[in-house]
Amino acid sequence: MKRIAFYLFWEKDGGVDGYVPYCLEKLREHAEHIVVVSNGPLDPAGRAVLEEVADEVWERENVGFDVWGYKEGLERFGFDRLAEYDELILLNYTFFGPMYPFSEMFERSDSWKADFWGITEHGEVRPHPFAAKGVLPRHIQSHWIAVRNAMFTSPAFREYWASMPMITSYEQSVDMHEARFTQHFEERGFSSEVLFRGADYSSLNPILDEVVQLTAERCPILKRRTFFHSPLYFSDYAIIGRDVIDELERTSDYPLELVWQNIARTSEPRVAATNFSLYRIYSDALEIDEAQLERARGMRALVAIHCYYEDMIDELMGYAERLPCERHVVVTTDTEQKKSYIKAALARRGEPSYEVRVTESNAGRDVSAFLLGCADLLRDDSFDIVVKLHSKRSPQDGAVAGGWFKRHLFGNLLHSENYAANVVNLFAERPEIGMVIPPIIHIGFPTLGKSWYLNKAPAERLCRKLGITTPLDESTPLSAYGSMFIARPHALRTLVDAGLTWADFDDEAYGDGSLAHVLERLFTYSSLGAGMPVYTVQSTELASINYPSLEFKLQNFSQGLPGTVMQQRAYLDRLERGPSMLSVSKRVVHTRLPRLARLLYPVYDASRRTYVRWRTRRGGQGTAA
Repeated sequence: MKRIAFYLFWEKDGGVDGYVPYCLEKLREHAEHIVVVSNGPLDPAGRAVLEEVADEVWERENVGFDVWGYKEGLERFGFDRLAEYDELILLNYTFFGPMYPFSEMFERSDSWKADFWGITEHGEVRPHPFAAKGVLPRHIQSHWIAVRNAMFTSPAFREYWASMPMITSYEQSVDMHEARFTQHFEERGFSSEVLFRGADYSSLNPILDEVVQLTAERCPILKRRTFFHSPLYFSDYAIIGRDVIDELERTSDYPLELVWQNIARTSEPRVAATNFSLYRIYSDALEIDEAQLERARGMRALVAIHCYYEDMIDELMGYAERLPCERHVVVTTDTEQKKSYIKAALARRGEPSYEVRVTESNAGRDVSAFLLGCADLLRDDSFDIVVKLHSKRSPQDGAVAGGWFKRHLFGNLLHSENYAANVVNLFAERPEIGMVIPPIIHIGFPTLGKSWYLNKAPAERLCRKLGITTPLDESTPLSAYGSMFIARPHALRTLVDAGLTWADFDDEAYGDGSLAHVLERLFTYSSLGAGMPVYTVQSTELASINYPSLEFKLQNFSQGLPGTVMQQRAYLDRLERGPSMLSVSKRVVHTRLPRLARLLYPVYDASRRTYVRWRTRRGGQGTAA
C-alpha cells in the first residue's frame, strides 16, 4: 500500500532520543511519506535528527494534547492531498519499536478488508471511570491507528476532526478521541480490525497487564509506560518486567540500549529499576564462563580510594585486589604524614601501579577528594571502570551500626574475587550500564521512605544547573548511600565537569543539606542523566540477611491495613491529605477501631475505585498539554 504516517511527538526539553529515529527509519520501509508533528519546540539537534528520517517536521504550540496535534497536522497537510494515499497511520512516541519487524504486522493487516485497524485495544469499562453514567467502550488504542482511503476520504472522517473541541485534559483526550474513535466510526458503517484482540486476553489492557505474553507473541511495540508505571501496580498484578527484557534479548534484534538511553533520562530511577529488576545477586562462585572472564580481565580499572584513616589502607587494598582486571590505584588523604604511611604500605604490598595525593582540604571528605582531587584521572578515557572506595568508619553512627554499614558496602561491591569478577563482567556484557551500587542501607538506618532528608531541594537546584533532566525519585533516591560504587568514567562526567571548587565545600558542616551529601545522592543521577542506567548488586550472604528484615518490615506495616498494596497506599494517602471531616473520621476509625476500618474501607473507596483502577491500568497518552 501507499502509506502516509503522522507521528505525534512530545518531549519537555525538545530533545529526541534514539528510539524515535529508529522507529521512523523502520517505518520508512513501509511508508512513502512521514510527517512528524511536535507538540512544543524542538532543540536544534533534535530537529536535525527528525529531518533526517521524516519528510516534514512541524512544530506547534503544546495545546490540545495529541488529539489536536493530529487534527492540526491533518488540516495543514490537506485532505485533498491526503487522498493520494491508500492508508493513513496515526501513531505516537509512547512506545519503543519495532521490537519485531513491522513487515510481520503489515503482512497480516494487508489481508484485512477493514476500514481501520490498530495494534492493541482496551476493553470496555463499566461503569464509566470518569463520567456520571454509561460505559467506556472497547476501543483501539491511539498509539497506532491505521485508516484506509475509503474512510479517511469520507465526509464522516472530515467532520470528526472539524468538530473536535479543544482538549484541555487527559480525561478529555480519552473521552473525546481515543475511547470514542472506534465506536464512532463503527456506528457509521466502517469496519475495524486489531492485531492483538482484547477478547484473546484476560485483562482490559493487555499491552500493559499482559506485556510478557504479548512480547512472546511478537507484538511489535513495547509501551514506554511499562517502565515508569507504579511498581505497586506491577506487584498487585504480577507483571514481571524483567521477563519482557529476557524475551527480547532472546528473540528480537531491537537495540535495547535505545530503551535504556531514554528511560534512564526520563523516568523516576527507582521506579524503572524496580519494574525491570535492575538488580543482580551474585554468589562467591564464578557465575560467568571462561570467555566472559577473559573479557572482564581485559578491562582496565581506576581504583580511587580516599583514606582519611590511614591505618585502613591494607584493608582497603585487600578489597581492591579482588578485582579481576588491571588497575591503577590513586589514594587521596589529607596530610603529608598520612601520605608517607600509605605509600610505604602500598610499596610493601608490591602494588604495581599507584599514586598518593594530598588533598587541598578535607572539607567534603571523600566526595571532594574524588571529584576534585582525582578529576584528571576521571577524565582519562583509557579506564573502562572507576571503583570508588573510602576508609569508612562512621563513628557518628556508633560501632555496631557503623560497622554494619561498612560491611554492607564492601560486602556488596567486592565480596570475593569471584564475586568481583561477576560484577565487572556486567560492564563488559552490558555496554548501556553506567554504574553499579550496593542496595540501600536499611538495617540500622531509617533510610526507607525518607532518605532525601534535607538534600532534595539543593539536589533539584544542582540538577537544573547541570542540565540533568532525570526526574528525582519522590522519597528515596536510587543512590549510592555511603558513596561507594563502580562506574564508567563517562557516567561521572557531568559531576566531574560541573566546575566545583574546594571553596564550594569549605566551612560546610558535613551532614544533610551539605554539598557532599547532595552529591552522594547525585552520583547515580549523573549516570542516568547521561542515558546510562544504574544497576544494584548484592552478595548472596548479605541478601540472606537483608531480605528477611525487609519482608518483616513490610508485613508488619501491612497487617493493619486493608486490601492490596495499591489500595493500602491509596488509603494512607487519603488519611494524610488533610483535615476534611471525612478524612478525620477515617483517621479516627483507622486509629481507634482498626477492625471496623477493614470492614469500612471498601465503602470509603467505592466512589473512586473504578476510576483509579482504570486510570492506572491503561497505557495513557503521555502527551502533556
